[in-house]
Amino acid sequence: MPKIRVPETDSDLPISDEFAYATINDRRLVKRLCHTAEMLAQQPEKSISMACGPWHDVKAAYEMFDNNKVTCENMLFGHHERTVERMKAYETVLIVQDTTTVNYDTQAEGLGPVSDSVDSLGLLAHTALAVATNGVPLGVLSLNIWARDLAEHGKHDQRKEKATYEKESNKWLDTMDSSHVGVPAEIRTVTVCDRESDIFDFANKAVNEKRHLLFRVAQNRRVDSEHKKLFEQVTCTPVLGHCVIEVPRKAGSNQPPRQARLSIRTCLARINSPLKRAGEHLPPIALYAVDAREENAPGGTEPLHWLLLTTLPVKSLQDAVEKIGWYRQRWKIERFHFILKSGCKIEKLRLETSERLEKAITLYAVIAWRLAWITYQARVTPDMPCCAVFSQEEWRALWRLANPGKKPSDRPPSLKDAVLWLAKLGGFLGRKSDGNPGVKVLWCGLHHLNIGMRFLENS
Repeated sequence: MPKIRVPETDSDLPISDEFAYATINDRRLVKRLCHTAEMLAQQPEKSISMACGPWHDVKAAYEMFDNNKVTCENMLFGHHERTVERMKAYETVLIVQDTTTVNYDTQAEGLGPVSDSVDSLGLLAHTALAVATNGVPLGVLSLNIWARDLAEHGKHDQRKEKATYEKESNKWLDTMDSSHVGVPAEIRTVTVCDRESDIFDFANKAVNEKRHLLFRVAQNRRVDSEHKKLFEQVTCTPVLGHCVIEVPRKAGSNQPPRQARLSIRTCLARINSPLKRAGEHLPPIALYAVDAREENAPGGTEPLHWLLLTTLPVKSLQDAVEKIGWYRQRWKIERFHFILKSGCKIEKLRLETSERLEKAITLYAVIAWRLAWITYQARVTPDMPCCAVFSQEEWRALWRLANPGKKPSDRPPSLKDAVLWLAKLGGFLGRKSDGNPGVKVLWCGLHHLNIGMRFLENS
C-alpha cells in the first residue's frame, strides 16, 4: 500500500504525525485515529469518554476500535516508520524487549489468565522499544498483545516437552524479526533483554543471522570448557578491572542513591546446546560473557551482580563497561510499561472485547512513548529548541502559562525550560534537591496544559 500521509488535522499536535501514515485502507479512519490520539494524549490518565469530550467524538472512538479495517499492525505502521527515521541519527541503537501483564477486573470477551489463578484475567503485551545508547527512547518498533488460552492453564509442567516455536517464549524470536523490519543495515542494532530471554534458540538465532544480542544470564549452561559450566568458567576468570556506576534510589524503598564499585570479568564462552537436544548435534554458540559484581555494598543492601552474554566482541575493560552501560538502558522499557499502565491507565479501560482492548493499548503505547521521549530527551539535549518536541500551539501556551502577562517570544524556548514549565504545571517544585522532573509530573503537566490551552483560546 502506498505511503500517503493524511492531511494535517486542525491542531496538528506532534502525536498526529506518529499515526498519519497508518496503513488503514480508509482515509477517514486514519483522520479519526489521529484526532483520537490527540485527545487521549492531552489527558492520558482520563477514560476514553472523559478525554474525548463531546459524545460524537466518544462514539467515533469506540466505533474505530470496533472497526475490522483497523488493526494493531496498521495502526502502529506509521509510528514504526517514524521511529526508524529517528534511529538514523545514531550509529548504534538498542532494541529493548520485555513483557508486561495487563490485568482487568472486567468481563471483556477473550481475556486469558495472567497468573496462576484463573480468576486473574487480562492480556500480555510484549514490546520492542528502540532506545539510543544515551538513554533517549526513540519509539516502539514492535508490540505483540495476546491472551493466554484458558484451556492451556495449569499445563505449566508440560512446557519442557515442547519446542521453542510451540511455546510463549517464542515471542523473543518473533519480536527480533518484527523489530528489524525496515531498519537500514548501516544502523548497528543490539537487542537487549533480561533473564527471561535466556533461551538457547534465541541466542542461536542471533548468532546464525548475524544479529547483535545482549542479555542477562539465568541458567548455568554447559560450556565447551574445562570448567564444564558457565558460572564456574566466569568465576575462575581473573578480574579485568573495575568501574563505578550510579545506582538510583529504588522505587518504594528508603535506600538513597549510591555509587557502586563493580569488579569486571570477561571471557569467551562456548555455550553447548541443552542435554535433551544432544541428538540434534547443534554446534556450540560463541558468546562473550561480562560479569559485573559489586564490592563492599552498604549494609542491608543486596550487592549488584549482573552476568551478561553478548554476540558482540568484548576484548577490553572499555568494551565491558560499554556493554554494562547498554544493559542498564533496559530499565527504560520498564519505565515505558509503568507510564503505559500508571500514566495512561490502560488497566482501567472498559471495552467489551480483547480485540478492542488490544487496539486501544496500541494507541496508548505511542502516547506513553511520547511522554517518555519528552522526559529523557530534555535530560540529554536540554538546550535544543523545544519545537523539536512540542507544537507551536503547545509551547506558546506553556510560555503564557509560565509567564503570565508577558507576550510570547517568536523564538521557541529551550527544551529544558519548556519541560520545566510543564513539570511545574504538574506539581514539580523545581528545588535544587529535586533533580530532574520525572514522568509522573510531566503527564500531570500535560493534563493542566490542555486545560490551560482551552482557557487561553477562550480568553
